[in-house]
Amino acid sequence: MRKNQPFKPLEVVNGNELLAAYKVDLLEYLKTHEPNSIRKCGKDEYCLVDHDSLKISNGKWNWFSRGFGGHNAVDFLVKVRGYSEVAAIKLLADDFGDAKPRNEHPPPKAVIGKTAKTTKPLTLPPANVNNDRAVAYLRGRGIDNDIIKRCIAAGTLYESRSHNVVFVGFDGDKPKFACERGTMDGYKKDVAGSSKAFSFCLPPEKVGCTVLICCEAPIDVLSAATVSKMAGHGWDGYRLSLGGIGSTALMSFLERHPEITSVRLSLDNDKAGQDATQRIIKELLSDSRYSGLKITVAPAPMGAKDYNEALQAIQQLNRNKSKPDRQQAVNLL
Repeated sequence: MRKNQPFKPLEVVNGNELLAAYKVDLLEYLKTHEPNSIRKCGKDEYCLVDHDSLKISNGKWNWFSRGFGGHNAVDFLVKVRGYSEVAAIKLLADDFGDAKPRNEHPPPKAVIGKTAKTTKPLTLPPANVNNDRAVAYLRGRGIDNDIIKRCIAAGTLYESRSHNVVFVGFDGDKPKFACERGTMDGYKKDVAGSSKAFSFCLPPEKVGCTVLICCEAPIDVLSAATVSKMAGHGWDGYRLSLGGIGSTALMSFLERHPEITSVRLSLDNDKAGQDATQRIIKELLSDSRYSGLKITVAPAPMGAKDYNEALQAIQQLNRNKSKPDRQQAVNLL
């Protein structure tokens, strides 16, 4: 363990999360989170764009050139994407909590004259009377108070009646995405009806910015903004949470913001984050619309896993140093 690395409690999964995660079909996961990473390569068969020897068919997958496979999305995330089993289960349970096993309930046949069932609309969790616990939680994670206030004023962050922090993503002035994070436990979940195409975003303070930085989680978006403020270099731009390692939020954002000329990918500095970074770069380079886009890989400083871990390490380093040395710690960014 690195010196001054924040303590992270051991994550556990409950029975409901376990059952939900192992029901998720790999093709369903990929179509939701990595739609540009697969292509059809036969009747009822798909393969990965980057590894066409990995075949997906009839609820199973097999990487023939490597000699292994699996039956679900958990197997894939662990064996191919490098997730721990707990992290894979948490991700899938959060996103597919109501998922059913493949073909357990076949979709009903279309009936002429009847309207198809629409997607469940997003309903934001009821707000608490104040944001005290949410603010205290975020301050405890090292987030700058003015940045928190800015988000609250914009309606992109608030405290629910359950005392969770709610991060909101908008399409114009209409909420289209929300995720909750517990202030007293490890609870985290996307709100039903959310669209990852409109994930949480911290916009620039000035108009005319053409730079976008992408992190996995909203906490890391706020942490990156805090680190920039601490460094005092005045960097300003859009900061977008991808809501994980998928590219849906990024691709949708670029379509809505053609003025963006530069993208900085600051995903987690672990195998899953690094693999996702390379996959997203390939997706961008393969799309003629983004041929002129400047793409930079900018992982968290201090050798940290993510920006919040880096932020806390920098703040701890500053606390341990005398005042004249504090700017030296910030200059490590």
